[in-house]
Amino acid sequence: MKQALLILSVLGMGIAQTSTAAVTTFQTSNNITNISAASNYSSSKNIYSTKSGAYVSSNDEISQAISNLSAQAQQKEKQLSLSSSRLYAERQQQQVNTIPDSNSAPAIAAARASRVALSSSSGYCARYVRKALQSAGYEFTPNPSAYQYATRGTLEKAGFSKISNDMPTQVGDVIVYDRSSKRPHGHIQIFDGTDWISDFRQNSISPYSGVYAYTTWRDSKYVDDASASDRNIYLAMNDK
Repeated sequence: MKQALLILSVLGMGIAQTSTAAVTTFQTSNNITNISAASNYSSSKNIYSTKSGAYVSSNDEISQAISNLSAQAQQKEKQLSLSSSRLYAERQQQQVNTIPDSNSAPAIAAARASRVALSSSSGYCARYVRKALQSAGYEFTPNPSAYQYATRGTLEKAGFSKISNDMPTQVGDVIVYDRSSKRPHGHIQIFDGTDWISDFRQNSISPYSGVYAYTTWRDSKYVDDASASDRNIYLAMNDK
């Protein structure tokens, strides 16, 4: 009987030692896990939670991505700067190409009008301007009244385009005034680079007292893209 109790006692101590060892092992393992987690948290790893799970990216990778994006942005900025410079140069060249030289049709017509201009009005502005335009090679059917060069599409058929009255004036531009009760035939004139010329050399853009509506016309070869855009806006506004 005593031997049986002794055996049970020994077995109990063994079980207790085994349990204690198991607990110790678990606790030790748990401590190691916690230490490992703490170590990972303070390392160079950042953990981001997403709907699909945790995504881990190192700070070095993030820094590299930022550097790459910065380099791409600088490259784009350089490309935009080069494009802007090129467009500016092209725009400047276009402006040079849209200014008539002394041998151009607009300049020839204006010079002819300036040479034969009278000191005062004779009442034949349409005839004088028509001959000046024809001397430069513009072809069209003459009209008896000045205002008809705009309303009948005569200038347009001859190669002119209607532009905004606010556009800077250049040699060869033609202005056609609408007719009125005081001026039933309207009025037409051409710019020679200094003055407005009709059948006489005018002191200003408006040869007569009073306010009259008018349209401005320019040889289409010397209308650049910006002027064309302004002209389209101008025409659209007047169509409403």
